[in-house]
Amino acid sequence: MRRRRRENQILKGLIRAAVAVAICIAGLILFFVFVWWQAQQAEPTTDEEVAALMQRQQAEPLVIGTPEPATEGSIRVYDYDGCCIYAYYGEIKINSDGRDGKQIDIECAGYLEGYQQHGDTKAR
Repeated sequence: MRRRRRENQILKGLIRAAVAVAICIAGLILFFVFVWWQAQQAEPTTDEEVAALMQRQQAEPLVIGTPEPATEGSIRVYDYDGCCIYAYYGEIKINSDGRDGKQIDIECAGYLEGYQQHGDTKAR
């Protein structure tokens, strides 16, 4: 009798394990069927449709404008005390700004105003 009861318990355990495995397999099959069904319901997209959608979503092209450099301005010359002694106003052409290792070369065509004689400290 004990032997029979033990066999029944083992058989019940095996049946429970088989049922659990069957439920897992059925769940996986249902999951994959659901995923396949969702894919079938979606509208088919061709390469042309995808390209048109991406073209609509692209941002406007970035345009970077560089203004023309100014040719007119002013140059002021100060003494060691910080007083402006000369001021130039007019067209300025920079031939070399010194980046290439050569001396700075600037051409000026305009007028020069003198405010104070260089070294004259009484006029301050």
